Amino acid sequence: MNIGLRGIQYEVSVRGAGRPVLFLHGFTGNAHWIDSLPAMPVRHVSPSLLQHAATEHPTVNRSTMSQQIKDLSCLLDLDERPWTVVGYSLGGRIGLTLAACDKRVEHVIGISTTPGLRFSRERATRRRQDEELARFIETEGLATFVKRWENLPLWRQTEDMKRSLREDRLAQHPTALANSLRAIGTGHMPSLWGALHHLPRIDLIVGAEDSKFKAIAKDMQQERSDIKIYEISDAGHAPHIENAPEFGTIIKKLILGGI
Repeated sequence: MNIGLRGIQYEVSVRGAGRPVLFLHGFTGNAHWIDSLPAMPVRHVSPSLLQHAATEHPTVNRSTMSQQIKDLSCLLDLDERPWTVVGYSLGGRIGLTLAACDKRVEHVIGISTTPGLRFSRERATRRRQDEELARFIETEGLATFVKRWENLPLWRQTEDMKRSLREDRLAQHPTALANSLRAIGTGHMPSLWGALHHLPRIDLIVGAEDSKFKAIAKDMQQERSDIKIYEISDAGHAPHIENAPEFGTIIKKLILGGI
């Protein structure tokens, strides 16, 4: 379905009944990533984020983190009860930021994600890298970018897994993806490291083979000892794809109780 949020038409998948859970996909994803997640007796609300899929593609200035958070805060009006937010990678960064800005979020489950970069020089370097990637997408085309993206060493994906994701990635708009990097890439995200103690409950899921995000998760746990980390075996940066059965068991327990 389409839902208007602050003048932007969002593609939103809503299904199920029960307490509300907001699902936020990663870069190159869309609202329908929840179709690969286990069935749960909750109200699933999953938007395609700004610059992705069938959601409108506004200007870069209208697609920044602050703008995305304002839109999602409006989406939380769909249900008056407290929300759980499940966010993967980009979606996890957005979910943590939403929790810092909206008290209706009571629990964040971050998958392969980060609270941003601590230092301004790191953010500046990352902005340059994201701009280079944005220009690559625009000049080389979507198919070339997708081939490069799916062969990055951070994944632990079979050819069948890559094929299952390829159609959705190729359905994106190249300029929109490039502008997503310019608007809400990690280098443009304000650091949340100093705010971790003020956020609600945080659980983190990482692939056992994803050394970078395992280290980030452990650093977050050092900052705030009640953060729990769940490692998914035989998985890299996309544990919900690369080991779906083990991931499914963990996510169900985290959302429904049992952990």
